Amino acid sequence: MLEIVPLSPRNDQAEPVRSIKLASDVSLVVWDIPGHCSVPPRCARQDGEIIAPLASLRLGRVDGGTRILWALRARTPLQLIVSAGTLGPSDTVEVDPADPFIGSDIAALVEDLDGRARVSLLTAFLTSWCGAFRLSRSSAFAEAVQLLAQELQPGNAPATLACFPTRDAALIEFATSADLGSISSAHLVTAQGVRRLTCEIYARKPDRSGRRGMTLLVDGNATTLAAGTLVLIGENGTAIRALGKIGARPASFLRWWGTRRNDGALTEFLVRTLSVKSEEARLAVIDMQARAALPPKSVELAAFQPGAEVDLALSLDGGLLVGGWFRDPQDLIAGIDHVTAEATRSLDTVWHLFPGRVGTAEGSGRDDATGFIAYLPHDKPAGPILQPRFRMRLKSGAEVNLIPKPQPIDAATMRAGALRSVPLQHATGALLSTTLGPALAEIQRRVVKSVGIAKVERFGAELAEPVFSIVIPLYRVLDYLRFQIAAFATDPGLRDQTEIIFVLDSPEQADDVSHMLGGLHRLYKMPMTLAVMSANGGYARANNAGVGLARGLVVNLLNSDVIPSDANWLSRLADKLGGSARIGAVGPKLLFEDGSLQHAGLYFQRDARGTWLNHHFFKGMPGGHLAANKPRLVPAVTGACLVMLRETFADVGGFSEDYVIGDYEDSDICLKIRAAGMNVSYEPDVALYHLERRSMRRNGDYMRGIASRYNSWLHTQRWDPVIGKLMGEPAPAERVEEAIGDRRSAA
Repeated sequence: MLEIVPLSPRNDQAEPVRSIKLASDVSLVVWDIPGHCSVPPRCARQDGEIIAPLASLRLGRVDGGTRILWALRARTPLQLIVSAGTLGPSDTVEVDPADPFIGSDIAALVEDLDGRARVSLLTAFLTSWCGAFRLSRSSAFAEAVQLLAQELQPGNAPATLACFPTRDAALIEFATSADLGSISSAHLVTAQGVRRLTCEIYARKPDRSGRRGMTLLVDGNATTLAAGTLVLIGENGTAIRALGKIGARPASFLRWWGTRRNDGALTEFLVRTLSVKSEEARLAVIDMQARAALPPKSVELAAFQPGAEVDLALSLDGGLLVGGWFRDPQDLIAGIDHVTAEATRSLDTVWHLFPGRVGTAEGSGRDDATGFIAYLPHDKPAGPILQPRFRMRLKSGAEVNLIPKPQPIDAATMRAGALRSVPLQHATGALLSTTLGPALAEIQRRVVKSVGIAKVERFGAELAEPVFSIVIPLYRVLDYLRFQIAAFATDPGLRDQTEIIFVLDSPEQADDVSHMLGGLHRLYKMPMTLAVMSANGGYARANNAGVGLARGLVVNLLNSDVIPSDANWLSRLADKLGGSARIGAVGPKLLFEDGSLQHAGLYFQRDARGTWLNHHFFKGMPGGHLAANKPRLVPAVTGACLVMLRETFADVGGFSEDYVIGDYEDSDICLKIRAAGMNVSYEPDVALYHLERRSMRRNGDYMRGIASRYNSWLHTQRWDPVIGKLMGEPAPAERVEEAIGDRRSAA
């Protein structure tokens, strides 16, 4: 065996190899080599067997030399030979796991390293090496890291644990140099070990001295976040801060946020990051914004000066729906922007404008103004921001901040606000497609998701095997309930074969409805079920919930203001289903109180905008009108009384729940049935009375014009080609040929 001669550190020779204890069974072999070593060093046992260290690192020294580190796991004493390549200088070192941990070794490890090398060493300790050797719970390793941190940055500046927004999240505040750059990871070193923090980081703009305040949102609680050393790994170095002992009563989240509520960028950061952690966290940021709300700010000056206000600013996952007005008699306004920490986006490049009037500042009258509505899509959800920030730009270069009042967060109120945001005559297809449509679609999904059956109450014994299920949605108006149930009770075809399911979509009336149905059951001995929804979810949601409870082979969707006048009406309608005509759904003749026709089937007709609208055949004609008294296939029938197999209802997915409040769901399901290869039939031999839209007129949330306009637009977007073909409209290519032919004839 070749004799190993220890090398002298003088005359550009390598330093002696040394061993440093890092943890109970992990050691470092450290060797300084003059200059840059281009050949990979080797490490072997005395018997010549090559050892591959589990981790290695090359670090630059201030004198231009190289410090080589090998990390290896040693459970028994080892005699090692290290060499700079096959023919390079070599030395021996003994690694003994029984050696004590010596703090001064850490200081020697850092000595003579250049700045970049020091950062690389600390980064390796905290990231790859900590994980590779499972050292996160090693107290010896934690001590080594703390000593290393102290060597790199003595006299650590403090970091403060500010508050706990939720039970499992904490906010830590500190300041760093802006030269640190973006932070890639944060680590907390305590006497118990090393922990990589799961966190989000908010950095303020640097001050004149180049310092920037930072807020760290950390996963953890008072138990897992102990006092220790906070180490931040940045793109240009490290920052080391002393995290003090957590007090028994940290500041409340409300008090902390209240002193920082004017920092809009911080608010955006907290809302975006906290709201996705848990429902508790989402509610916390909503509550804090409401409690520490900013005073609304608009610009309302003299009549000859510019003025503006943002009164609608709904922060949705997909984008921001913004509405308001401005007055600019002297053409001084350049535009209005939405301002965030990440970007400034102009509303005036995408907004839709319409004329309007606003109250004067003195309250003595109303001035002409220009209303606007805009939708700004998000690249990523911003969270429930209650007061987004805006800015009015003037052509002079001046800027004025605009702050809306705290915006609603519940979906139903948001929907009402969106439906009020633009006058009906200005709800064009372009506005619906680019602005109001995307916002209403998301809001409606939220409404549907948030509403379900809260309670089911049964009156009387359920039928064992009902043939029919009548599902009746109720909303506020109960005027006709007694007449409807009386008609059911006197129909022998219903009593023994039919279950009746009322779905209450105005849960605040639950006690009144329960009391009424209880009394009617005692009077008529008619079994009934009441399903109370958790909130008003709309026509489709209520009907789908009711059918979900149904057990009959045939379901009848029936309005609460439809009153049967003949016996066996439901079985006669059900008899029309199926057969050679493949009838998937059937509807009866519906009459107004005076006996005139309300419904004899639905057809579609375009309005002046090209939108398909639902129309009733022969509406207003006498009930005995000959053409209305012939059974026939029709494009659709009304949902006021719609009969189909429960299986068919399930196969087509029930009512589509993306229509707002209640309109066009009935024609939509009829078109789905037709798309499934079945037909829709009108049966005039069965007549019922329909007191049309009485309940809908009582719905204070129903912005009749805009909701109906939106629903007809959505219905047209979904079914335009199908309806066109169904109504005998030429295909697009044929329409072009017809137009060319008309022009030629005119010429």
